[in-house]
Amino acid sequence: MFTRRDFLVRAGALAALGAAGAAGLSACATDTSTGTAGEDGATPVRGGTLTLGTTGEPDSWDLHVSVSTLSAVALRPVYDSLVHRLPDGSFEPWLAREWTVSPDGLRYTFELRDDVTFSDGTPFDAQAVAANFAHVVAPTTGSRNAKTLLGPFTGTEVTGPHTVVVVLSKAYSPLLGGLSSPYLGFHSPAALAAPVAIAAGGKGVISTGPFVFDAHTPGQEAVFRRREGYTWAPPSAAASQGAWLDGYTYRVLADDSARIGALTSGQLDVADSVPAGRVKELQGGSGLTLVARDTIGAPFTYSLNVTRAPFDDRNVRLAFQSSVDVETLVQGLFQGQYGRGWSAVTSSTPGYDAAVEGTWGYDADKAASLLDAAGFTGRDADGYRTRDGARLSVELAYAAEYTTSEQATVHTALQDSVRRTGFELVLRPLDTPSIVAVLSSGSYHLGAAGPTGQDASLLRTLFHSTLLPATGGANVSRVADAEIDGWLDSALSTTDTTEQAKLYGQVQQKVIGEALILPTYVGRRTYGTAQRVHGFDLDSQNLPTMDRAWVGG
Repeated sequence: MFTRRDFLVRAGALAALGAAGAAGLSACATDTSTGTAGEDGATPVRGGTLTLGTTGEPDSWDLHVSVSTLSAVALRPVYDSLVHRLPDGSFEPWLAREWTVSPDGLRYTFELRDDVTFSDGTPFDAQAVAANFAHVVAPTTGSRNAKTLLGPFTGTEVTGPHTVVVVLSKAYSPLLGGLSSPYLGFHSPAALAAPVAIAAGGKGVISTGPFVFDAHTPGQEAVFRRREGYTWAPPSAAASQGAWLDGYTYRVLADDSARIGALTSGQLDVADSVPAGRVKELQGGSGLTLVARDTIGAPFTYSLNVTRAPFDDRNVRLAFQSSVDVETLVQGLFQGQYGRGWSAVTSSTPGYDAAVEGTWGYDADKAASLLDAAGFTGRDADGYRTRDGARLSVELAYAAEYTTSEQATVHTALQDSVRRTGFELVLRPLDTPSIVAVLSSGSYHLGAAGPTGQDASLLRTLFHSTLLPATGGANVSRVADAEIDGWLDSALSTTDTTEQAKLYGQVQQKVIGEALILPTYVGRRTYGTAQRVHGFDLDSQNLPTMDRAWVGG
């Protein structure tokens, strides 16, 4: 259901839970075709292969089923999307050359390119789009993330060979963002007839992208090769005439030390998920290049359950929030490699409201005054605050299996921080079935997560009253606020990005002002690359641009 280190937010307990042999280098081929000079001044050379070491194997090779970021890392170069999201949050054509949205926001009409084929030779057309979306929503598929990205989807209408209409039951402004994701990429109709083969990986994975899934050794590696004749990259991409690489290998090296060791010894070209504690070392004359982006989605965040005492009292929540010197905590634990979070979403997330910055922070005197006002005026023998003789004790429930060492360190640091103002924080590690049951029932004080997302529409999953963990959401604060619901509903129904930003900003300001959450660090996904690797970067969804990478020198 989850990968150990990476997950993508979906409706349901996923967001709540989430906070979850060496490869030889291949020599460059003799093909000397070149392109324009890259950012480092070097001229791309076609040929050669690249080996990327990452933390684990995807939960499924069928992107319509997967909830793992690892699936997208491996398969983005295999799957194209209808539209392409740019770094500024806008969209450009890809498999769809143009699109229109009905005035009521219920019908998205896409005019598809007529020159695209799947790697098995099958034409990409409106019927293929309809078949894929039917596969996503079919109960037998068991889709979680991809189905969520389609929102209130009711079906597709094929109105021409290359014209398809996506029909919704209500307006859903994040739809284009979902359609830009690899999780809503397209399987060949022939592959859909054997979905088990898709999920297993290898030659059963057939799509339209610049690379083809060639071979798979479960638990060890997946091999991809360049597809000849690819000419339909989005306008902003460098792969309009196909990828530079002959292929790439996705190698599983779960242990951080082994993965980084393989990179520094020349056995890997690229290493995924460089730990924060190794960044300075690798920057210091190692000859490696580090490529990193802040998380798109939420910081690693503690959610305070407003339905359970003592966090049903706003003063107590504010006191808890004021008890933690987030800046010092993050700097001390991560040596400046991670920034602090101010809001429910990170500053790199489209829709982030910078106005929340500086509006809250560490204030021990304020925390003490608030606890006095809440009636916790006593102290017990261990120094914890008491009210009517009962200790001020709260419990953090978290999924032990999917908690990284970095997250566990933050839990302990938080425990120490709030103790100084009189809170006892009890850490309660749970197995997966238990954390699902606890979050569904509401029998906890705090939850912890750092879910990723496309944009600030993630706020709906996190704070809408209808999206509790037990009902398919990640509202771990369990807030039921008519004003927040109204803003989120309005943001969902408008395609005016300025109005969306205003509405999402209001949500961000209120959830901080009401102390529904305590954001901590903003994670970064850092890749280390060898000297011979050029053009390796991350796209607007923080996924590697393997179609633009090349090797040489």
